[in-house]
Amino acid sequence: MGSRFLKDAAGFLLACLIGGALVAYHHRAHFDPHIVWDGFTLPGFDAHVYVAMAEEPRVFTVGPWGYRILLPAVLGTLLPSRLIVPGFEWAARLSLVLASGLLFAYLRVLGGTFRAALLAVIAMMLTPSVGVVFVNPFLVEPFALMLFLLALIAIEANGSAWALSLSFILLSLCKEIWLLLLPLVFLKEVGAGIPEAARRTLRLAAPALWINLLIRWLWTPQAGAAPADSDYLGALASIVSHIGVFAPQFLLGGLGVAAVLALHREEARDYLARHALTLLPLLALPLFAAAYTGEGAATSFFADDVQRLLIYVIPLAAGLAIHLDPAHGSPAGPRPRPWLDRAARVVVIALLIAPLALDRYSRADLRTSRDGPYVLGFTRETLRTARKLDRGETVILDPAERKFAWGVTPPNELQKLRFFLRNGFGPLAHYGIHDIKMREASATLVIPILEPRRLAIKATMDARESTWVTFLAGGAKVGEALVGPQAVTVTLDVAATKLFRGDNPIEMRCEKAATGLPRILRLELSQSATRP
Repeated sequence: MGSRFLKDAAGFLLACLIGGALVAYHHRAHFDPHIVWDGFTLPGFDAHVYVAMAEEPRVFTVGPWGYRILLPAVLGTLLPSRLIVPGFEWAARLSLVLASGLLFAYLRVLGGTFRAALLAVIAMMLTPSVGVVFVNPFLVEPFALMLFLLALIAIEANGSAWALSLSFILLSLCKEIWLLLLPLVFLKEVGAGIPEAARRTLRLAAPALWINLLIRWLWTPQAGAAPADSDYLGALASIVSHIGVFAPQFLLGGLGVAAVLALHREEARDYLARHALTLLPLLALPLFAAAYTGEGAATSFFADDVQRLLIYVIPLAAGLAIHLDPAHGSPAGPRPRPWLDRAARVVVIALLIAPLALDRYSRADLRTSRDGPYVLGFTRETLRTARKLDRGETVILDPAERKFAWGVTPPNELQKLRFFLRNGFGPLAHYGIHDIKMREASATLVIPILEPRRLAIKATMDARESTWVTFLAGGAKVGEALVGPQAVTVTLDVAATKLFRGDNPIEMRCEKAATGLPRILRLELSQSATRP
């Protein structure tokens, strides 16, 4: 037993070294001196969201990414703001190194030989799914893969209830695929009878379910525009029409072929039977995630998403492939680790109450836009404005100073984004560089507030023709004014009872929908320290 442990420990370190060497290889292969990621220029929508989450981990950003808070929270807590972006890159590399060691450990638990486990590590690190990590290192896949392997090890090694629950909690705070591991637990327990197996599985999953439900209750975005209905038939048609594009990616760089060839052995077929309810959804997930459905029809297919999400199939494919080794043995028996069980118990209990520390700042629903710079700029500027108001400062929102056009204005001037414009000011009003004019009879301003106090809003407006404008906060009228043709300044005194902690919508309603729509020349916000 002792010699086996020392051999596996040495193998784990060797697998990590192999992983580190191949991480260095991938880094050099994908290095481009012309691309530098910073807090403004990032690769794609998801990267902007995760950076926003890391900058303010206690405040909700946008669903469903906002609930995958573990990695951004770790980076945002441990690193100063200037190191968050490089922190994501280093976290991806370190996660892949540790995943290499954990894959070795997982395969050894399954009964894989030392050589087969190391060969599987090399094969994993050379798959296109790992290579694509270095194109966009801000995604959670490497970190989630590491946690996925931890959960697999805990299940296959018959870990304690606390260890299993902890592995589910950690993975659930990073990716929803933890639910696909529950069939493995159920099948492990089914010898005690189906009802008892279901009860035991539910008990193990309960802490993760509790934490995720609590987070979603505490972090509920404001009601926004209803998302388009999912067109599953359209998505399926898109998948079928792109078979030639994504089919080669399921080979996993050859590891998939080895997994299929191993099925000639009975032990491999037994492994597949136990893991089919986990493997099949993991194979389908990349396809439906890649088939983007727009307004009732499949409009795009993102083949890169297939490659990226197939990373979760690798451990199970490797678990099949190692059966090709004629010396493959029996699964290792459980190894009691009382100290590990006690540590897991403490962490689980701490995590069960941790969501109560989240900030219940009510975030506007940002799901309607897949615009990364907008989400990042909106979250930054709303919180910055709210803190200024909370300190008693006066905030001036001047269209002449706030001009930001994505692709034209330098990215590092994202603070000039017109974040306070929501509906009714025309498409992409937040990227405006011209006058702020109502385009519809009803328009919405966003006023971020940390602690509701009496709020003074001074709006300087004009219009081509005289028109009445009514202002509403919290659904109640807070003022009205006759605007135009000369510029007028409207002063609104908004009671604290009509405000809340979060992105407050201030609605403007104009009596003329066709002509005479007003334009905003200046907004001035200030909070009174005196409560009503």
